[in-house]
Amino acid sequence: MKFLVCLSLFSFAVSSPLEQVKGIDNYFPTSFVRAAGNHGHHHVTPTDKFVGFSAGLTKMLKTNDTDLVVYDRVFLNMGNGYDSSTGVFTCPNAGTYAFLVHGVSTATSQLNLDIYRNNNYTVSVFAHVNNGYASGHQSIILQLDQQDTVFVQARGVSALYGQRNEVYSTFSGFMVVPNIGRTGIVTTPPPMGNIIG
Repeated sequence: MKFLVCLSLFSFAVSSPLEQVKGIDNYFPTSFVRAAGNHGHHHVTPTDKFVGFSAGLTKMLKTNDTDLVVYDRVFLNMGNGYDSSTGVFTCPNAGTYAFLVHGVSTATSQLNLDIYRNNNYTVSVFAHVNNGYASGHQSIILQLDQQDTVFVQARGVSALYGQRNEVYSTFSGFMVVPNIGRTGIVTTPPPMGNIIG
């Protein structure tokens, strides 16, 4: 089994970029359409299966404990999973997702944020310096079922820096791999074991 996985990864790694793009059809059924663009270059156009979003903060935001951070400027929202009125991402298609949170504190405060999945804590972002701006970053990969939620919540009092033309604080996420069974139908993975720690 290990040999087959290694052989599959090796063949993907040595294939040309165009062959790799063609292989995406197996990852995201009916979700990518190849089209000839300007000068005969091949482009990948996403459709309904791929999910990705990116949003930023365009104003100063002071938060209290358990406040949700609402990132108001949406740069990308493929799959319409991110709600810019609540700051919550709701998973439209089950799969494995990567999430990234970046933040900058104001000069007189700290940044202390948590990333939650379905009201369950996952990881934190923290930044603080005396009399200056501080930045914090965090990323995590999560297995999500359809309708699972992911959001950023404040821990204690925090202050995030943001301006209309200075977006430093962002929340982004994208599907890495969909849940696909041997039949090509999206499936839910078996439940994970208990986490001990």
